[in-house]
Amino acid sequence: MRAARHSTPVALVILAVLSLAQSAPADVAPGDVLDRTNWQKAQGLLPDPVVNWIKNGDFILEVGELEYNPADYFPPFAKEAMKTNVGKYEIGKDDSIVEAATGEPPDHILGLPFPKIDPDDPKLAVKLMQNNHYMQYLPGNLRFPYQGIFIDRRGGYERETEAIWLQMAMDGYPGALNFPNPSRIEKYAITVILKPYDVAGTAVMLWRYLDATKQDMSYGYVPAIRRVRRMSPANRSDAFMGSDFAVDDANGYDGKISAFDWKVLRKQEALLAFLDKRPVRIVQNEQGEWYTTKEIKPVIFGYQKQGWQGATWAPTNLVWVKRPVYVLEMIPKDPYYNYGPQELWVDTELYGAAFKVIRDKSGAYWKTFFISSMGCESEDKKMMFTSLATQQVVDDRADHSTVVEDASPRNLWGYYAVMDPNDFSLSGFQKFCK
Repeated sequence: MRAARHSTPVALVILAVLSLAQSAPADVAPGDVLDRTNWQKAQGLLPDPVVNWIKNGDFILEVGELEYNPADYFPPFAKEAMKTNVGKYEIGKDDSIVEAATGEPPDHILGLPFPKIDPDDPKLAVKLMQNNHYMQYLPGNLRFPYQGIFIDRRGGYERETEAIWLQMAMDGYPGALNFPNPSRIEKYAITVILKPYDVAGTAVMLWRYLDATKQDMSYGYVPAIRRVRRMSPANRSDAFMGSDFAVDDANGYDGKISAFDWKVLRKQEALLAFLDKRPVRIVQNEQGEWYTTKEIKPVIFGYQKQGWQGATWAPTNLVWVKRPVYVLEMIPKDPYYNYGPQELWVDTELYGAAFKVIRDKSGAYWKTFFISSMGCESEDKKMMFTSLATQQVVDDRADHSTVVEDASPRNLWGYYAVMDPNDFSLSGFQKFCK
């Protein structure tokens, strides 16, 4: 009888333990392959749309482990700035960066402005995004050839465009100090379509101002009329060249931080995509520029892999690594912006975006953007930084995807590129387009 009296509490304890084990999120380890047979293991580690891709058999993820620590992959000046910039800057009105001591805008910023951020800081989300933007300036001026590959889920490969992206950073790295900046430009950028013939020459130029209250200046060049036309900031949320991308989708979010309201939803572990488990080798040319090489690993997509049963747009050979992220909510202030609320997943150490879940203006799910990253290093390891490797948008409504093939054997990417700010003037832009 005594045993019987104690059996009920013991049984309840066992049931409680079993219940907790069933409700706890499943963990993953290097070597795991996530597919439709065990998709539950991905829950909580990926955005819901990506989990659904795995569940539906569109996506197969191979969990791996990097042979390097991405948190170490910062150029020397940025590592030094992680010490000297602590407490140096704050967020002022309109989400701008100001000097903590004076409340005034700084003349220049080297490295990440907020190397240490209190998780309870009410400006946490904005500081994360300022780091996200300045992280992109650490490799200096950029010269990036790329292809936009259009893929239908059922029909496979459709077509591709070829383009080049030029970005001149006027802040964030030592080379920016060599140029006067009376207009207080944060960065210049140009993208030009090179192929196919029917859209070749189409181009967009951006002037991003350090002043948070000053809107971007965007210009478009249309070959048919041979004229440069100013674009509305709202155009940055339009589809670019018929793709699934908007201009603002580059790097996760390439717009002005003050154009959105930002909120931290949570901090969590997530599976993030990397190009390779090893760093990518970069080499320096006579001008001092650093370039990737043809030995870089190519990404293989479903339509390119014999016997692949998943989605034609699915990358099949990326390495998925568990890392901590902040999940941010971003809501556009412009009522004419084409997107509604979005979720941006940002690496807590590298500050690069990994995913963006995009909803329409009614709040209904629309499409998902994701990035793969890569560590870049010189042979002597004196130059190291992190860069994006591929970008992709999947429009689940249209069953369509656009892949941006970035660094690859046919696209040698240039960092710390030698550029002239005059090339980003209106006259320089028009000459460049011709």
